[in-house]
Amino acid sequence: MDSKFNVLDTLVEKISWFRTFSFTAKRLPVLALGTLLLFASCDNNNNDDDDAPAGPASVVLNEVRFVGQDLVEIFNNGDSVADLSDYWLCLGPGTYVRIGGITPMAGSGTISALQPGEYLVLPYTMPDDEGGLGLYSTNEFANADAIVDFVQWGASGSAREDVAVQAGVWTAGDFVPTVIRGGSIVFDGEGNGAEDWAETTTPTFGAANELTIPEPLRRSIVFNEVQYGNRDLVELYNNGEVMVDLSSYWLCLGPGTYVQIGDITPESGSIDLAPGEFVVLPYTMPDTDAGLGLYSMNQFANPDAIVDFVQYGASGSARENVAVQAGIWTTGEFVPTVRLNSYSIEFDGEGDAASDWSEEVNPSLGLPNNTEVETTTFNITVSNVINYLNVHTFTTPVDSANAGPLTTNGASYQISFQAVPGTRFSPVTMMGNSNDWFLAPTDQNGIDLFPNGQALNGVDIADQLSLYDAGTEADGDPSTFPPAGSDVGPADSNPLVRLVDGRDTGEIYITAVLDYVAGDGSSAGMFTFTITAINTPDPMQPASQNNGFVVTPGLAVLHALPEPLFTIGEEDRGVGLERIAEDGQPMELYNYLTETGTGGAPLRLASSLSVFSPGIVYAFNTDSDPFFTQGQPDRPNSGLSYIAEDGNTQFAFDYLSGLGLPVAQNNETGPIAPGNDLTFSLEVPQGQNYKLGFSTMLVQTNDWFISFNNNGVALFDENGIPFTGTSESDELYLFDAGTEEDQPVGFGSDQAPRQAGPNTGLADDNTTIRRQASIEDVQFGKGIITSGPGVVWLQDPRGGYNLIRIDIQVQ
Repeated sequence: MDSKFNVLDTLVEKISWFRTFSFTAKRLPVLALGTLLLFASCDNNNNDDDDAPAGPASVVLNEVRFVGQDLVEIFNNGDSVADLSDYWLCLGPGTYVRIGGITPMAGSGTISALQPGEYLVLPYTMPDDEGGLGLYSTNEFANADAIVDFVQWGASGSAREDVAVQAGVWTAGDFVPTVIRGGSIVFDGEGNGAEDWAETTTPTFGAANELTIPEPLRRSIVFNEVQYGNRDLVELYNNGEVMVDLSSYWLCLGPGTYVQIGDITPESGSIDLAPGEFVVLPYTMPDTDAGLGLYSMNQFANPDAIVDFVQYGASGSARENVAVQAGIWTTGEFVPTVRLNSYSIEFDGEGDAASDWSEEVNPSLGLPNNTEVETTTFNITVSNVINYLNVHTFTTPVDSANAGPLTTNGASYQISFQAVPGTRFSPVTMMGNSNDWFLAPTDQNGIDLFPNGQALNGVDIADQLSLYDAGTEADGDPSTFPPAGSDVGPADSNPLVRLVDGRDTGEIYITAVLDYVAGDGSSAGMFTFTITAINTPDPMQPASQNNGFVVTPGLAVLHALPEPLFTIGEEDRGVGLERIAEDGQPMELYNYLTETGTGGAPLRLASSLSVFSPGIVYAFNTDSDPFFTQGQPDRPNSGLSYIAEDGNTQFAFDYLSGLGLPVAQNNETGPIAPGNDLTFSLEVPQGQNYKLGFSTMLVQTNDWFISFNNNGVALFDENGIPFTGTSESDELYLFDAGTEEDQPVGFGSDQAPRQAGPNTGLADDNTTIRRQASIEDVQFGKGIITSGPGVVWLQDPRGGYNLIRIDIQVQ
């Protein structure tokens, strides 16, 4: 008997604990407990009658979940079968439903025949924060006789509270307090007050209630990410379980350097910081070292007021001792300073040590620190577009004071020009007794002035010239030959440039001799080109394109790329060749080739003939290029000098990779000659304001390199759309690295093609990196070309050195 009473006492004690919500334990439903109590009593009285007497039906609200999947559990705590078909659930006016119209959850009891001790589980949408739920026997919701049971949570004063109070099933002003996190509220089986209900974290719909008291909600705010370099942003994270109003909190770096968060306008997020959310706050911080504290009040020396702390760059900041006293930092610890000012430091979510923080190359402010960064892959093509190197006209016959054609055999034109190996030569002269025929090289690449590295000297190239029809004027009309006037003949029915059928090469019309005198070692050698007429028209015969050959004034262009003036099978380009082919007037084409831009530098003539070295591309999210800075010396270990002096990209690749930046070397290994390309593939994170950097050596120099300005080229616009195209080529410039003394372009003994070994040459007196503002052309004799900005793009309206084009495309 003692043991049985001990069991009973224990159960009663559990009921008492449950009613005061002071324990975490399982509880039997009322019917089960009543049965157990009855069992104990019957055992004591030796009563063998196990049949309970029948009585009126009795049902109660037993469990309610109003967050997530909304459910209502009704329990038959009577002795009779209950038909709930015409019962109702009601939250207030307009928010009610007949139970007979609801489909119970699977495994639940039957609406029309709910057995004693059975549970009926019904889906029913309810407010998440506060509400009052009534169970009615009819749909007379204001009738106290109709309400069967009632529960109110979150706040008092719900729509049917007064009906429940009048019916004696609730107490005015009572409500079940909740901090629901996916649990439910459950009934203890006795009474009609809020104290008979409690929140549990163990829902048991369709079974006996189980009470697991929720732990108090945790209030916690932490520093999650800090970007103190180029943006000065602090990210706070609510890793607690309740919303926190941060308006009364403070950020503090030390005496006199603090701000109340309520006075800050967030960059993103809200100062009313919900659990699991971030707020990003602008706050100016030192770039190298500091200790940043988060305080719940402006008592900055009080360890009870400091909420979180992080120290970077060095120990010993002003509030380190406060954080140490509060137990949230260790004396002398600090997070290493970030390598680039675009980087941030991030918290790993655990602990209070410097080791719980690390550098982040791609900040994720406003997002979880483990957010995967999406990337875009760019295909980048850098082209050596060096082409027109100089142009010379021949207009006045030798021993004549006046310009004009060669009308007698033996008459000649003569020009002299400088050139270096790699140069192509294309002379053009009109057949004056035609409408639009002209002599030009048969090979569309032009005449190689240095075949096999040896200059043409004493060589007649007339047999390398052919007669072309410009396709601009109808053929065979002597009345429109010069000097009839410019552009006077009818249009040709075939407008395409083409070889004249049935004509031999130029040796039947002229001699075209190239002679050469070598240079002095610091400038190019000199060619002399002499065109002599050998087949002038017979004056006794009518003028005709079949009567000899009148040699007219023309020009010769020095170039690097094929088809410098025309393309067979295409129409004339409209830049001046027609004036030579129709009228023997070379100045329009000459002026086109020598035109200058708004800055006074050439628009089309290249400053130099040079290959490019293998190059490097990279992306950076700092405000300026971390590889080099114009006006400053070369950074130690950057690898720039290796590119600028020797074309070696490996050191720069290692340096930029070591900074955590996207970087790529080009796919080619040899020098890039005019007409060839450097190609790269670069994978770049999105949403980080990345810019493109680039570098290649101009090989015929001591330490000149081509690169973007220090701002780089934005790879994404403000909407995150990737940049594509060639237009940003105008941000490329020619730089002097300031590491080696300059020698004449293409002739220095310490330049890469001629030096004894890498890193050979005297140190530069001016060690700053600067744009190359002028170039003395000793390769082709153009003199000093001045371009203050150091412009290198062929299509730049300012004019410049006309060396390069860069094309950026998305893969």
